[in-house]
This record gives sequence, structure tokens and C-alpha cells, in this order.
Amino acid sequence: MTFSRRVTALAASFLPFLFAPAFADSDVLWKIVHDKCVVQTAPCLSVNTNEHYAMLKDLRGVAQVLLIPTDKITGMESSALLDPATHNFFADAWAERADVDARLPHALPRDGLSLAVNAQQARSQNQLHIHVDCLSADARAVLKADADKIGADWAPLPDTIAGHKFTALRVKGETLGDFNPFLALAKTLKDPAKEMGDHNLVVVGADFADGPGFIVLTDVAAPGMGGEDVQDHSCAITH
Repeated sequence: MTFSRRVTALAASFLPFLFAPAFADSDVLWKIVHDKCVVQTAPCLSVNTNEHYAMLKDLRGVAQVLLIPTDKITGMESSALLDPATHNFFADAWAERADVDARLPHALPRDGLSLAVNAQQARSQNQLHIHVDCLSADARAVLKADADKIGADWAPLPDTIAGHKFTALRVKGETLGDFNPFLALAKTLKDPAKEMGDHNLVVVGADFADGPGFIVLTDVAAPGMGGEDVQDHSCAITH
């Protein structure tokens, strides 16, 4: 969650977890999942004990949900994300997209759904969470125009999105399968253990000329600018 988009509504609903000053507790999400959801499911929508994650409806937005690991993984900088044995949480987030669709007038088109993780300096919570929500109309238009210019190797995206100059990668397939965006990003870095936390990471569904797939986006976060910036929590593209 970006500093520019504070978790006001979410924090307000879990005041027992907070202390003054307001929203100072960066472990709110961890406490919700660890202390509540793994015990009784609520307030989460579901808990997948086999694959170590929970789904939580974010109070911001009409349909936004968060995928949150049930193990302690702080965020992009966590060494756990560099371990091939760690579950592919992006693949899980895509598989759980029905939680978003259920709150909309109709199911999102493939290229309207986005999965976003904010960089370490662009978040307020120290528990990994993937924002699963509608792509903004502007971002969707840019990616639709650029989709078939994106290749199987990382390269700069021709156009900016919400002020971000992303590097992009094409992944083919209905699902992410064995493709893990965290590991794919790590392979491009000289020192992943030190550099991963600086990056935003976004996955968007795509319809390429040669079939379905995904566009993966990353950039080094500017102050206060997270991967979540590509999303529209009002889901205007459904109207």
C-alpha cells in the first residue's frame, strides 16, 4: 500500500491492533491474518492452509482484495521470495480473481485485472500483500496499445503509466503456471538480496495477437510511488 494511499479504512476497522499515533502499526495486516484469519477465517474471505495464504477484502474500493501469506514475509525485500520453494503467490492471486469479480456487475475481462506489490519505501505495511483489483482505464489503454510490442525479454515499456517508466516482460499462457514474477525479477538484478526491495512489481492479464498471457511490469520506486498506482479501486472500467 502506498504512502499516498493510506490504509485509513482498513486501519479504522481494526483499532484494537493500533496505537497512537494513528496508523503507526505497520504490522496490522500480519496481526489480522496471524491472530484472526488462521484461527477462524474471519475477517478474511478464505484461508488456504496448504498454500500458506489468506484472502482479505480491503475496505478501500468496491472489489479490491489482498492476498496475504500466512507466514511472516515482510515484502519485496524478503529473502523468502528468492527461495524457489516459496509458493508462487502471484499465480495464487490470479487464481483467486473470482473474489474481485463477485463484487462487480460483471466479470472483468482478462486485460482488466491487475496484481500489484509495492516497493518497500512505497508501502505502509510490513507483511507481503498482493493488491488484486481492476486496472485503471488509462493503464489498460496503454498496455493494450503496447501489448504486441512487449517481448519475452525485459525491455522498457514504450509509454509511461501513472508516472511510472516500467520495464516490461511478456508471459504466455492462461495461467502463470511455473512462472514466478519474483524470481524473474531477481534474475535481472546484480544483488537481489539488496535490490529487490527497491522495486514495484505488477502483473496484468493480457490478450496478445497470438493468445492469452500476462504483462509483467517493474520499476525502481520513486518516493511514494507504488505498483498499486496502475489500479483503480473504483473499478471505472466496469461501468
